[in-house]
Amino acid sequence: MDFKPTTDPLKSFLFVAGGWICVGLAVIGSVLPLLPTTPFLLLASWCFYRGSPRIHAWLHRSKTFGPTLDDWQHYRGIRRSVKNRAFMLVGVVVLVSLVLGSLPWWLKYIALAAVGVGLYTIWNVPTIPDEAPLSPRTIAE
Repeated sequence: MDFKPTTDPLKSFLFVAGGWICVGLAVIGSVLPLLPTTPFLLLASWCFYRGSPRIHAWLHRSKTFGPTLDDWQHYRGIRRSVKNRAFMLVGVVVLVSLVLGSLPWWLKYIALAAVGVGLYTIWNVPTIPDEAPLSPRTIAE
């Protein structure tokens, strides 16, 4: 497969559109417990790399998403504090939703199973100690 930036205007537009959709899903995923943030950021980064190196650079320089992307690129993992925050947020949101929501009992079990799969996935991603140095690019900016 060819993983270089494209020069075809239509492909470039499609990659950029896909990248923005992934950024939108990552933003939503930072609030909703069933939608992951980091995989959508990684996919957005790849789409922007293929479609617009300028937007790709912007995403990696952003204060919100840049450190997560740099950690993944440099260490292939997620910082411990980010994992802990994700577990806590997911736990609180799911608990409140299940207690206050009016879902049938069987749908609550399906939701719990889906959340369990998501938490299992987060748990198995390599953990970066919070004391680990920032990636070189993050330090430079």
